[in-house]
Amino acid sequence: MGNAEKGLELRISLDGIAPPIWRSIRVPESIELAELHRVIQLSFGWEDRHLHQFTAGTDADKQRILSDEETAQEIGVEAETGVLLTAVLETVAGAGSAGSAGSAGTAAIQAGTLAYEYDFGDSWDHTITVTGRCLLQDGRTICTSGERRGPVEDSGGIGGYTQLCEVLANPRHPQYEDLAVWYAGAASTIGTLDAAPFDAEAFDIDAVNAKLARFTLLRTAGPPTDTELAAVVRPVRWLLQRAGTDGLELTAAGYLKPAVVRAAVAELGWQERCYGAVNREDQAIAVTALRENCVHWKLLRKTKGRLVLTPAARKMADDDAALWAHLTGRFALPASNAADLVHRMVVGWLLEDTMPEWNVIGAVLAEILNDSMFRMPGGAPVEEADAMGLYGDLRWSLGCLDIREPEEKSGKQGPLTLAGIKFLLDVRQRRSRE
Repeated sequence: MGNAEKGLELRISLDGIAPPIWRSIRVPESIELAELHRVIQLSFGWEDRHLHQFTAGTDADKQRILSDEETAQEIGVEAETGVLLTAVLETVAGAGSAGSAGSAGTAAIQAGTLAYEYDFGDSWDHTITVTGRCLLQDGRTICTSGERRGPVEDSGGIGGYTQLCEVLANPRHPQYEDLAVWYAGAASTIGTLDAAPFDAEAFDIDAVNAKLARFTLLRTAGPPTDTELAAVVRPVRWLLQRAGTDGLELTAAGYLKPAVVRAAVAELGWQERCYGAVNREDQAIAVTALRENCVHWKLLRKTKGRLVLTPAARKMADDDAALWAHLTGRFALPASNAADLVHRMVVGWLLEDTMPEWNVIGAVLAEILNDSMFRMPGGAPVEEADAMGLYGDLRWSLGCLDIREPEEKSGKQGPLTLAGIKFLLDVRQRRSRE
């Protein structure tokens, strides 16, 4: 049955829009503001592509404004990281200094409301009100009710979205064709290939709760076990141990010898990733990726026609925890700011199981990079192929780790394992600390 955890019932509503758009959500009492931000994003269908902030209190002289670390530093407000929702509500209600969730009185907590603004351009203001207390099985966050789909991202605030709804409800409207095309493009950025029909009244509570179930899994995942550490780093450990103290002799062209390629494919279970007799690396691209990335991660180096362990690798070749820490550290520090943004987006998609369809990933990432003011040398905008290249580099690296269930015969990647989820969570946490 699991354990029951104390929770809060929240009503989160968009301000100033008619008909109303709202959600009733049950969250753990121990939820932090950064986590509540994700709950709101998932519940309303926002894409987390813009700045946000929480504002507690109506007295301008005593308001408490909080945002993510980067935004807080930029605009000079308090960071939301590590701040409990109950602590903020306590302060708003005048219950004294912020403390643990257990010390907050029922009356004080339920008297508090909180404002949440998303996208400082479109200014989507939400009011968060505590409507009661509850018990949550295994700390699950759930949506119990709501009305209407969330607004379309970048639709121009309340006025723009209201107009969009009116026009798309009337195929005879003179602006219908233009806005239908715009909406189809906007929908494609989150992997929705068939954007029609648009229904402003639709609210899929099952879809919302599927996202919140994933959120709960991420929130309660816990640290990796020894078995999970070993599972994720297994391919890297295999190649390091195969190199051993003497290293591996390479072909004249710098590739692994056929016997090593065949052994890697067989022992790592990578048959579905290969073709042909698997006598060369060009028939086993996954093995090429493993070799090249181990060099990039400074675990192996080429010398005198051999692939040998680096000094760092000699210390961790048999230490799964050390290898895990080394690899998460490498993934947390991409080579460029553009790669960092792509990594952050893709890791988030993978963790929340919201990856766009394959044929729109490049376009989505290019739009995000351009919106973030990245440009190519000479000032040209980032093209789809450029963004896809950054994504491909990350996919190439992640493919060297056992973070997914076995691939299907169709070639489609399997879902993340729990160990894979914990690895990516560790990468994200390390990035936030850098």
